[in-house]
Amino acid sequence: MSVGDITQNSFTGMEKSGLLPTSPPAYSGPNTSNELQGNSRISVIGAAGIVTPDQVHELSPPPAYDAIFTRRTTEPPRPHKSNNYKEDDRNLWEKVHEWFELSILQLIIWLAWLAFSISFIVYGLMYDGQCNWKRYNKKGKVEQQEDLTGFMRVEGGVMCGTIVFVLLCRLLAVLDRYRTKRHSRSDLEGYKKCGGHLFFLGLGLYIANFGLCIAGASKIIPFYKDKGSNTTFKCDQEFYSFYYYAKIMELVILMPYALYVILALFFVPNLQKKWFLRHKWRQWVRLLDADQDGVISADDMEKTNAKLERIRILVGARNTALSGANQKKWWNDHIFKCGAGKDISIEDYISYLEGTVGAAPPHERANKVKPFITGFFNFFSTEDYRKKNLILGEEDFVKFWTILADVDERHCREKFVKHIPTPLTMAYFMEDFVAFTSHDEFWNEYGNRIFNVLKGERSDRCCKA
Repeated sequence: MSVGDITQNSFTGMEKSGLLPTSPPAYSGPNTSNELQGNSRISVIGAAGIVTPDQVHELSPPPAYDAIFTRRTTEPPRPHKSNNYKEDDRNLWEKVHEWFELSILQLIIWLAWLAFSISFIVYGLMYDGQCNWKRYNKKGKVEQQEDLTGFMRVEGGVMCGTIVFVLLCRLLAVLDRYRTKRHSRSDLEGYKKCGGHLFFLGLGLYIANFGLCIAGASKIIPFYKDKGSNTTFKCDQEFYSFYYYAKIMELVILMPYALYVILALFFVPNLQKKWFLRHKWRQWVRLLDADQDGVISADDMEKTNAKLERIRILVGARNTALSGANQKKWWNDHIFKCGAGKDISIEDYISYLEGTVGAAPPHERANKVKPFITGFFNFFSTEDYRKKNLILGEEDFVKFWTILADVDERHCREKFVKHIPTPLTMAYFMEDFVAFTSHDEFWNEYGNRIFNVLKGERSDRCCKA
């Protein structure tokens, strides 16, 4: 309590008065022998254990007058709010994968791969035909032979070709990153097919490299092993020593990398789809949780509705605001799954999405999310407006995300150029939101557009309590 807590003029109308009479009114009830100490004229009716005013004063004396202005009352503890969106929701594989892709370790592996490829080609040409074995039949004709120098050149050539392919892909990625012109929707199918061809070409090169690596080891390590009668061996000692120890080093360096690539290409993708969809759902919930405390409440509903109303005025896609009853209906039907207007945590809501959207077959998930995405867009647009296919410009796109999700403007413009094809209409924008909440293919641009705008580039203001 402080001075500010006392209402002004709270003592108005109070007048000083003398002490109250000490003589109480006469008591007409039965007499008792129990009397209060310190005042023999006041008697108590059958209450021997009562605490007297003098005893209360001794046990807990009243505060001094000045203490009223110096004492500070303890404020009630506020409920603790943990910002769930600051937590790293990646699993161990995702953390290791992202670390490895940006680490110096991968560069070392590629430099070693380049060194092996060049040395294999050089040694294969230097010692051409000087390391082989031949098996003869009873008539003295060669029935089987193996030339390791030729095999070594092939292996080095495939390794070198893989490195060139990877460098070209990285160069294309860098050029796309600094692209200043948006792709058209008609060109996207062509780029998608090209990307698919590059993926399968790279996959074939990786498989060929790992197969040749194992095959080379199976040839050089047991080279002098008995292969039956009538077999001759010829191999230059310097070439043999180099290929033998180089192959052992290659197995030590490249086989763990091979295991990593095999896991990434064949075993992880199905799990990665589930992880990716869950990450996108967290971003979707984040749009609804206005105070970013990990719980969607009625207060969040009001704040989010206010943001959507600002977007409606900005875009002009709806002449009048959606009625309050329809606004509450959308939240109660699609968000507040614990009961109308009742708080729901982000984990509970994501679990609900996993049980409904995630449990449906991939081709049916879009139909599962379309009702609540359509209702969300009805806050600031109408079906008739979406059918007109009016183009949304870059400024409208940037302001949309600045109002709704507090996305950094520079980041938003970069993602608009890189990920949003032209033309952009409200209908296309709604389709992107449908894909955002239902599409699980993490390599597909169609399902990544909204996620890439929201991923990891929000301004600091979004995380303030």
